[in-house]
Amino acid sequence: MKFFIIIFFTLFAYLNYSIGNFYFRALNISGSSLKISWLLYILATVTIIAAPIVYRKYPQKYPGFFYNSLQWVGYIFFGIYSVLAFFMLIDQVGFFFYHHLGHPDKEKQSLVLVVLANISFIVTIVVSWAGYFSATKNPELKRISIPIENLPDDFHGITILQMSDVHVGQTIKSRFVNSLVKMSNELSPDIVVLTGDLTDGAHSELAHELIDFKKINAPLGKFMIPGNHEYYWGFDKWITHWEELGFVPLLNEHKIIQKNDSQVIMAGVHDYSAHRIKKTYLSSPSMAINNAPENLVKILLAHQPRSVYEAARVGYDLQLSGHTHSGQYFPFNILIYLFQPYVKGLSRHKKTWIYVNQGTGYWGPPNRFGAPPEVTLIELIKADVVLKEKA
Repeated sequence: MKFFIIIFFTLFAYLNYSIGNFYFRALNISGSSLKISWLLYILATVTIIAAPIVYRKYPQKYPGFFYNSLQWVGYIFFGIYSVLAFFMLIDQVGFFFYHHLGHPDKEKQSLVLVVLANISFIVTIVVSWAGYFSATKNPELKRISIPIENLPDDFHGITILQMSDVHVGQTIKSRFVNSLVKMSNELSPDIVVLTGDLTDGAHSELAHELIDFKKINAPLGKFMIPGNHEYYWGFDKWITHWEELGFVPLLNEHKIIQKNDSQVIMAGVHDYSAHRIKKTYLSSPSMAINNAPENLVKILLAHQPRSVYEAARVGYDLQLSGHTHSGQYFPFNILIYLFQPYVKGLSRHKKTWIYVNQGTGYWGPPNRFGAPPEVTLIELIKADVVLKEKA
């Protein structure tokens, strides 16, 4: 473990040096200005490293001004650095081809490098600034209707409010939670589901930040599943806490939702990768419907979209997921498509619908450029009614 930490920080230090060296040289910063720039740059780098270490090693239930400021500053710079690193790579690749294919003289090379660096720096500031305001405002409400085959008449038109990836922790606190609860109750959904990554921190420090979730109203039930982050911070305590808040945890299990004489199945699973932490945390959509009545509509709560492969195989009608954040901010909202089969919105895998909420909060950098936070209000409708309307 120590060897891994040494390697990580060595690579991190080298990357940060490369970023600073590239932009300072390209922008022709020299003399005392260069020294001041390096000093400020190193201080910013220190906050990036210090923020998560302090949060993990010295947790605070009621953190003060300087503690909170370190978290905000560290993660804001983390976001800026990550975008600068991406543009540095693009600039260097582009400059490489320009240099070897165009054979420009040194004066033109310097001019092109200055132009590329200035454009990259300006775009990074715009992405970071706009992304910050997108991340810290109230989430967008997305409404969607999903046609479900064999949906009972009693369940035609019921609504499910989905929140995912809230990430209460370093910079997201009870004020944000309160706004979510207010939004949910104003919409009056029949069912509320939380699809994982709800907290980033220990129960002893964050439980009080979540207390307003107890005020959420949902006549047909409130359900939750863990995301990968729940397993990092004391899984058992968090599951117990969500039960105390009135939510039903679904861990490879299901519940029957009853409305009049009709029923549907609400199932949930451990996170797709949780078995790496503990073998008994294996995620199993098939196990989740063991002994469930046949021929009922089945809904699966699964944090990661990748669960849809097994969900489709065992006959779920709908899967609700999160995890991806839709990449959260540029350029990751483009790169995310390389790692997840479904990234955001409504899709269909074989006969199973899957909706991916792109995150109600954010993880790490307060930046949601190009992927605004969302709360989703899902209406279930009978598929045969949709077909008749189209006909």
